[in-house]
Amino acid sequence: MSIHRPRLVTAALVLGTSLALAPEASAVFAAGEQAPSVRASNCSMKSSKTLAANRNVRVFHRADKVYGCRRDADRAYVLGIRGECQNNDEIDGVVVAGNQAALNVQTCSLTSSQSRVLLVSLRTGRVAFASSPLSTAPRIDSGYDAIRGMAVTAEGRIAWIGVGIERGVVVAAEVRRRARGSSTQAVLLDSGTGIDPRSLHRRDSRVTWRSGAAERSAAM
Repeated sequence: MSIHRPRLVTAALVLGTSLALAPEASAVFAAGEQAPSVRASNCSMKSSKTLAANRNVRVFHRADKVYGCRRDADRAYVLGIRGECQNNDEIDGVVVAGNQAALNVQTCSLTSSQSRVLLVSLRTGRVAFASSPLSTAPRIDSGYDAIRGMAVTAEGRIAWIGVGIERGVVVAAEVRRRARGSSTQAVLLDSGTGIDPRSLHRRDSRVTWRSGAAERSAAM
């Protein structure tokens, strides 16, 4: 099993959450907060590259900033940073459905790394859901958590596989989903180190994954 190690850097950027936040800044989001926005005619910026998209929305990066917006909008929401996780919200993965964007957000220091799952409406820029990857956090002094797969529906249902890694070894793996109507609570669908972290797939409103030789599924 390949191990994704946090990328550590020595430069720190200023953080902020103001709606008037400049595009040069990063952002720290919690459930219920709204991402700042910048001008982006028709959900586009010069020299930008798409990270995830459908007919309704686009998530893209320009230099080291990540943005998301509806294709018919003239403003884009500033979602985080790409490439530098130290003291920043680094977007390490994106999945979209309808107007929803599921984000794998990683923040790290010189010695540790923590991840979060965020669900953001690209119609409003508001964070509808935020959760840690696992129900139990790994030891900060010797490990970190990470998100290995995400699935999202246009109705705002979201599921993911989280792992805990200590001293380079996967010591925990969980399949979780958003609790119905909750902005912070998650439901545990499966747990065990036999879970294949890269096996999560969505089939309509259900997700499937592999644990050992068995394929399992659950409603999102």
